[in-house]
Amino acid sequence: MFLMTKIYRYEYASLSITLLIVYSHMGNWGLIPILYLIPDITALGFFISTKTGEKAYNLSHTLLLPLILLSINLITKSNNLFTSSMIIWLLHISIDRTLGWNLFPRKTM
Repeated sequence: MFLMTKIYRYEYASLSITLLIVYSHMGNWGLIPILYLIPDITALGFFISTKTGEKAYNLSHTLLLPLILLSINLITKSNNLFTSSMIIWLLHISIDRTLGWNLFPRKTM
């Protein structure tokens, strides 16, 4: 288990580096400090309830939504600012996972 955890963290570190390289070719570096912490705003759901907080946080910290939105945006060639925002969102998630900050586990009863 420990080895797999270490491998996953290396994979996410590699993804973070790759996202930074991609972003350096098309992004505005001033956006990173502005947009980087936006996914963490969902933690405010904990003020409503633990269940709401966990669901909101997990939804904003899964790769699926930003990857789908990024793919649609790249296919339609819609907006560079939106593309930059999705890359920053993915960067946020990958750095969190590199540091070992994962999704909240689903509680079983």
